[in-house]
Amino acid sequence: MSQTTTTRAWARVYPAVPPAIARNLRAGVWYAVVKDDLPDRVSLEIGEAHVPVPRRILEIRPQRPTFFSVVHRIGYDETAHRKSVAKLGRFYAVCPECRKRFALYGRPERVTCPQCKHEGDVAWWEIA
Repeated sequence: MSQTTTTRAWARVYPAVPPAIARNLRAGVWYAVVKDDLPDRVSLEIGEAHVPVPRRILEIRPQRPTFFSVVHRIGYDETAHRKSVAKLGRFYAVCPECRKRFALYGRPERVTCPQCKHEGDVAWWEIA
C-alpha cells in the first residue's frame, strides 16, 4: 500500500457475488478502503490504483481481520482452469496480510502463510 494513502477500513467482495460483477476483485482478499465519502460506493486500493466499487457488493470492517479467508470454488473443474489456479483446488486459503493464495488439504483449524509466515485461524465458518 502506498505510504501517502490513509486506510479508512478494510473490504472484500461478498462470496456470493458473481465474478462478472466483482470484476477485478479477487475472492477472499481484504483491500484497503482509501475513500469512503459516498453513500453508494467506496474506493479500494487495488495495486497502485484507487478503484471505485459499489458498497453493496462489499463486506467492510474497521480493521483487517487476522483470520484466513476460505474460498470455495463451486463447480470447480480442474481441467477448465489455468495451471497456476488449478493447483489451488476446490478450497483454498487467502492470507489476510500478504494476499497469498494456497491450497487447503483436509480442514485445518490454523495455518501459516507460506509467503509471509502470518499464522491464524482458517475461517471455515464462512462457507458453512
